[in-house]
Amino acid sequence: MPTIWFDRYERRFEEYRLPTNREERYALAEQIGADGFHLLEAVYVTAHSTDSGVSGVPVSAGLWGLPAVQVLRRVWVQQFFRTDGGDVDWSVRWRSAEDLPPGALLISSPYDEEARYCKMRTTEWTGYKVHLTETCEADRPNLITDVQTTPATTSDRVMTAVIQDHLAERELLPAEHLVDVGYVSAEHLLNSQTQHQVDLLAPAPHDSSWQAKANQGFDIRHFSIDWDAQTVTCPARRQSAYWTPGKDRLGLDVIDVCFAHADCQTCAMRAQCTRSSKSARTLSIRTRPLFEALHAARQRQTTPEFKKRYAARSGVEGTFSQTNRVADLRHARYIGLAKTHLQHIITAAATNVLRLVAWLEDVPRALTRRSAFARLALTPV
Repeated sequence: MPTIWFDRYERRFEEYRLPTNREERYALAEQIGADGFHLLEAVYVTAHSTDSGVSGVPVSAGLWGLPAVQVLRRVWVQQFFRTDGGDVDWSVRWRSAEDLPPGALLISSPYDEEARYCKMRTTEWTGYKVHLTETCEADRPNLITDVQTTPATTSDRVMTAVIQDHLAERELLPAEHLVDVGYVSAEHLLNSQTQHQVDLLAPAPHDSSWQAKANQGFDIRHFSIDWDAQTVTCPARRQSAYWTPGKDRLGLDVIDVCFAHADCQTCAMRAQCTRSSKSARTLSIRTRPLFEALHAARQRQTTPEFKKRYAARSGVEGTFSQTNRVADLRHARYIGLAKTHLQHIITAAATNVLRLVAWLEDVPRALTRRSAFARLALTPV
């Protein structure tokens, strides 16, 4: 251990003690990186050396395998790299943000290697996500029926099937499952109905084409699809020239449709169909069952009946508010995914007890709170 380390590391690092100059900060970070590599190499060499008295037996083989050492190794690989200067003449560089691993793999805290950094709109945190499922019947207490805990970077969409399978195992599946738009895809809309006989009620994912976003021009709604003939007819009454099954960049089954170049080049409505000055109009549509499930969901969400039924989903926002106020749900008291999940389960169980007691004692449910200013209005706002 170099003696300079005692001067460099004897005091805890604090933000106000770090250099304010960017170049000096980078220099310090890369010096720390070099020291870390020096330490890791020393541990590795020691762990893989052999005792001269007992041939082939590692002196400290267990040291390299310590969880803390392996976390240090992974953090250093993620944060630093060494330039190729030979066995002795090498230097350390701090990785730029573009060179870091994806968020799902990046260790954000050496104290909890499973915690991940995430940002949702203006909220940033390092840790986990909790997915709560509850009943929402008007004449019964609303009870939490499922709790799932995931790393913060896990997409909500991944959890829809997991939650429904877990509910099915315990015979708690609802006939109607109200979820946020983040939990919905064409596959979920179809599979919920075919695999579990559950009506997945949620705003459907929007058409991502520029025509749909701008609400002008011709999006998929303006095209007529003949599934049996495998052709698509455009608003100008021209039929597609190519119909090719394939996969998109996410590996999902799609059908790529392309119109004839000659038809598109001379079309009077070209500007409403494509922004390309040369290419013909192309479409990428899902396979028939998925397309029809998504189309039906988009149609349904425009009806007053959908808005009335979907209004019940807002109750789960109150559940997150209650669990946070009563049991500090958003702060993990323990380290690791398994222990954090146990905390979430205990919180859900305690919330259920509170709600059962309130229901048995006929305590009315709280209504959505209005601001003090809004309550001053003579008529409801």
